Amino acid sequence: MAAPKKPLAIPAYAGCLVKMIFGFAVLIVMGYCALVALNPKAREWATKGAKDGSGGPTPFKAMNQILAIPAQAIGKTKDVVAAGDARVGLLDGVIAEEEGKKKKGRAAQPVIDPFAAPATAAATPGVSAARAAAAAGAASEGTPAEQGVSRAALLAMAEKKLAEDPAAPVVVAPPPEPVAPAQVKLGGGIVVSSASPAGGPVVHAAFFYWIVNQNISGVFQSPPHRIMLDRRLVYEGQEINAALGITFDHLELANKLIVFRDKTGALVTRSY
Repeated sequence: MAAPKKPLAIPAYAGCLVKMIFGFAVLIVMGYCALVALNPKAREWATKGAKDGSGGPTPFKAMNQILAIPAQAIGKTKDVVAAGDARVGLLDGVIAEEEGKKKKGRAAQPVIDPFAAPATAAATPGVSAARAAAAAGAASEGTPAEQGVSRAALLAMAEKKLAEDPAAPVVVAPPPEPVAPAQVKLGGGIVVSSASPAGGPVVHAAFFYWIVNQNISGVFQSPPHRIMLDRRLVYEGQEINAALGITFDHLELANKLIVFRDKTGALVTRSY
């Protein structure tokens, strides 16, 4: 009877040797990639010859193709970056040209003295230059969009007053502030209304339309009453607009109304 064959014995150091060979291979590949990335001559050497690997740095076509892979990838990246830089340079040139045109256009515009008195006011019989300047200054306060009266109309009123009584002081009454509408209906059945009682303070348009344009996403009816106004939690009695003096006054739970008050005491309600 034949004796059984002994299994092949693998030396204990074989595993370490394989790991060392693999580590050296990884280091060689990383070093080659770094050399190709940093040295233009190394990239030129790696990509020497045709793209199929023929005529490369080694006699073996497959080896030439492997050596050319990192160099070709880096070359494509550089081409993409160069193309991006060219587009950015072109865009900067266009922006600079447009800014130059705007500056040139502004320089060509004549400079107008806003404090110069109009010739019509200065030429009015019996009107001194100081009084004409005062009339022009009173007319220049506020813009037509805000006041609703043009500068020419105010000057005409001042000239008429001076012509009737040259000794009387020039007093130009400011035009009234636009009054808000009685009611505006918004989407979702929301209604904004002017709620000042008869004979009370007038609700001005700035106060009314500020409430119309706000986003109220939540109303908390349990005490203390609160509302979620433009992602901000506001408590009853808290000021929400310092410029207009607007305050969240209270909630009318029975009618489902949010009541707002401005610094004059005028009231605006908004349903919820």
